Amino acid sequence: MKDRRMQILFSIIDSYIFKGEPVGSKSLADDYSFDVSPATIRNDMSSLEKKGLLKKAHTSSGRLPSDKGYRLFVDYLLENGLISAFDSDKSQNMRRLMDKRYHNASDIIETATKTLAKMTNLTAVSVSFKKDVSKIINIELMKVSENVLLLIAIFDNGLILNDQIFLDYPMNEDDLDLLNQILRKDLVGANISDIPTKLENLRGEILDSYIRLIDIVGKRISNNAKDELNRDVRIEGIGNIFNFKEFDDLAKAKEFIKLFDSKDIIKDLWSDIDNESLVITIGEENPIEQLKETTVITSYFDIDENTVGKIGIVGLTRINYKEVIASIKMISDLLNE
Repeated sequence: MKDRRMQILFSIIDSYIFKGEPVGSKSLADDYSFDVSPATIRNDMSSLEKKGLLKKAHTSSGRLPSDKGYRLFVDYLLENGLISAFDSDKSQNMRRLMDKRYHNASDIIETATKTLAKMTNLTAVSVSFKKDVSKIINIELMKVSENVLLLIAIFDNGLILNDQIFLDYPMNEDDLDLLNQILRKDLVGANISDIPTKLENLRGEILDSYIRLIDIVGKRISNNAKDELNRDVRIEGIGNIFNFKEFDDLAKAKEFIKLFDSKDIIKDLWSDIDNESLVITIGEENPIEQLKETTVITSYFDIDENTVGKIGIVGLTRINYKEVIASIKMISDLLNE
């Protein structure tokens, strides 16, 4: 592509991002320094449209960037190192807010998500979850009432199972003490994968009336260890959509907000946790139908030895990519420190 056409494409993207209006050749010639006539610019715009990098607006003779045009623009920014880092003072302020010496992982992720929404004026989302459970580090059955026990199990990734078990019979204190001794002796330090075998081997040590209870304990531990619902989804700044004139259409605004009614879509979107790179999907690149008119940018973080996740934004394709990408990179870098 000729350098001038690249400049025209990027100027149209720049103008559309900040004004939200289709761009015509005359306004482009007036607002940007091109040493050619509006007629030449029109010809170049037609060529860009034929390449699929621009598209015609429905209501005017101007042009809009296509998803393909945005993709070329974003790749150019990244490949040429044009995403500026934030100044050290701003980074230091954020670092203090997310200092791991004074805040736990959950609070830091909440602060990071709120900060990202404020910095970008977009909807920020984070999904975090504990790394795979491998061992039990403590377990206890506590008596709540004659027929109700509370099962507490602490896993090596910091997760805590806190679950009630309802019995068909009363539990006496001596039997409960004996059960807890047996469970702690055989299960504390054991790998989760070995729990079913270990519980099966315990049957000979336990009264027949409590075998069903041990089966319940085993199922609760197994289910909790595998349960992806332990993922913590945080959504901040949904109201920021009204910074965009596109959402003056309340029907469109409601449609966007509805995306976040169910956190399943967000979990699906952020599910590729093994990808530790910055991920940018634009418009039609998004696999989820409801997001075909949006840009989603996510970045991986590993906040401590137990907690990993992704943080990013969901917005229109018409966003300030340079500043948004810089903000996400700064926040995720701080989470990784």
